[in-house]
Amino acid sequence: MKKRLILLGLSLNLALLFAGCSKYNQAEVSLRDEGIAAMDAGDYTGAIEKFDEALGKSIGKVTDLEIDINYYKAAAQFSAGQFDDAAKTYSYLVKYDPDNYEAYFLRGSIYASEGEVGEAITDYDKAVSVDEKNYLLYIEIYENLDSLGYTDQGLVYLNNALDVSDKSANAKYYKGRIYYILGQTDKARENLKAAVDKDVVEARLYLAKLYQDEGDFATAQSLLEEYASSDEVTSEALATLGDIEMTNGNYESALNYYQAGLSLDSIDNMPDLMKGQVAALEKLDRYSEAKEVLTQYLETYSNDEAAAKELIFLQTR
Repeated sequence: MKKRLILLGLSLNLALLFAGCSKYNQAEVSLRDEGIAAMDAGDYTGAIEKFDEALGKSIGKVTDLEIDINYYKAAAQFSAGQFDDAAKTYSYLVKYDPDNYEAYFLRGSIYASEGEVGEAITDYDKAVSVDEKNYLLYIEIYENLDSLGYTDQGLVYLNNALDVSDKSANAKYYKGRIYYILGQTDKARENLKAAVDKDVVEARLYLAKLYQDEGDFATAQSLLEEYASSDEVTSEALATLGDIEMTNGNYESALNYYQAGLSLDSIDNMPDLMKGQVAALEKLDRYSEAKEVLTQYLETYSNDEAAAKELIFLQTR
């Protein structure tokens, strides 16, 4: 069974700022940052070593810094294929961070990837009980279970989310997304339009997808342009817009979206944007530019074998 852990959209405790705060051990903070840099470079074993070294600097009292480091450590352990160790680290986090849905969700995702669906469901149920109106959590539980072959179990979470009593604009947006996943287009449109009317920016993206599915490309394009011009647009969203345009064969527009994502101050999906840029440049027959971008990509993500093979291809063009 394919090992997979969905993290997209779930904001782990990975953005805490400790560097300028004197109450934290600065050596511990520095080692944590070195571990993060190793993770970004694909050196998960080295990252785990740095995180363990950082935790060794702890004075014994568990603070939010130690919790933060352990979230990183568990993610590195999973990426390194150390699934049992990652589950143990999340169990530690469940003990010390019991009111945070993330540890339950992530441990449950490991159990699911190992085929232990009963344990996964227990953790997922706990996660949603901690944060009942976190609709993205329900969606990602579904996507995780669906990707591993447990679609029926995943659908339970989507329907549970629809049953949550909530008339907020945010609820309209996420319930619209859920109805879209379920193929209930009329209800999806109704909820997404209501969210757009309440200025939920991301609702435009999913409403555009619905119009694209129906062949109304002009309306979809208008919504996409409105969304992309918003101050609230994220690097992940711009990558999605680029992917949509690639699917539609609009390669120049896709390239613009990928490049716009790379120009943001905050970028959470650098590999996706860079590889998307390469794909768009190839479709536009701009091979020398594609080779340059891919060379830069491999300087940071040297363990990407598929990208390395693609660079060999580009060198022959």
